[in-house]
Amino acid sequence: MRSLTRGPVQSMMGNLMRSLLLATVLILILPLSLTAQRGLGVEELMNDGRPRYMAERLIVVQDPAIDTLVSRHILMNASKNGVDGWRIQIYRGGHRTANEDSNRIRARFMEDYPEIPTYRTFDRPNWFKVKVGDFRTREEAARVFFDIQGKYPDAYLIRDVIAFKTPVK
Repeated sequence: MRSLTRGPVQSMMGNLMRSLLLATVLILILPLSLTAQRGLGVEELMNDGRPRYMAERLIVVQDPAIDTLVSRHILMNASKNGVDGWRIQIYRGGHRTANEDSNRIRARFMEDYPEIPTYRTFDRPNWFKVKVGDFRTREEAARVFFDIQGKYPDAYLIRDVIAFKTPVK
């Protein structure tokens, strides 16, 4: 009979001890996890305890040579009267009638695609070229290129200095 009374009491004591141990662990671990999660925010990491008026400023620490390089890049682009980009060359000719041919092809292109700018150039010794578009990236030029290639099968993409685009207001 003793073993029966001791068993339920021990069982109840064991459950009580487990519950007490679990409550203790939760009380100790829960505040630590909340602190860890709150401390990992980007704002807290970036601001390092600085006052609010200082935390809202962006401070960039960099080598002064970077400013020099950026200034040189701006001056080079200004001297080129444009920026590096892409165009589609639809004609290149160096034969006797190339001058008239380039004018004719440019006029036809302007009728077919009035919204795309055209450029006719002469490169020595005797090359007349007709280039179209002012595309910043090759992907941008490629979208138009496949449409143009149907009417102008000799067209191909080239790197060129393109005109500055004014932002739309």
